[in-house]
Amino acid sequence: MKPNKEQNTGIFINGKAQIVEMLQIMGDEERATLIKNLKLRNAPLADELFAKSISFRDLKKLEDEALNSIFSSIQPAILGMALKGVDAKLQKRLLTIVSRDYAEKAYEVMSNLYNNEKELTKKAQNKILEIVARYLRRSVAN
Repeated sequence: MKPNKEQNTGIFINGKAQIVEMLQIMGDEERATLIKNLKLRNAPLADELFAKSISFRDLKKLEDEALNSIFSSIQPAILGMALKGVDAKLQKRLLTIVSRDYAEKAYEVMSNLYNNEKELTKKAQNKILEIVARYLRRSVAN
């Protein structure tokens, strides 16, 4: 079968990326409803999209107890690196939630300069977001 001109325009549309962007913009209830409905049809896809739709600013929405639970499985250096470039208000909140010793270690990393800082920061944030996604999946399932 020969493709017609409309089919062969050379435009690539990444549907998953577009859905992730939409999920990031949606409110919590809308996002939960969409993921729940998608999970009925394709659970692995729903889990993937949910995990990718979580951003670092979603940490603002979590309660202190939840954040403490999440940070208990994260090394202080990772949190410190992840907080580089994050707004000061969120940095302060997250560092006051953890123990003083933990916060000091995280702050030390946060204050130092590194050669490949952008890459390390992104990696650290992604690591935290993986754990946040697992935590949120568990809390939604209960």
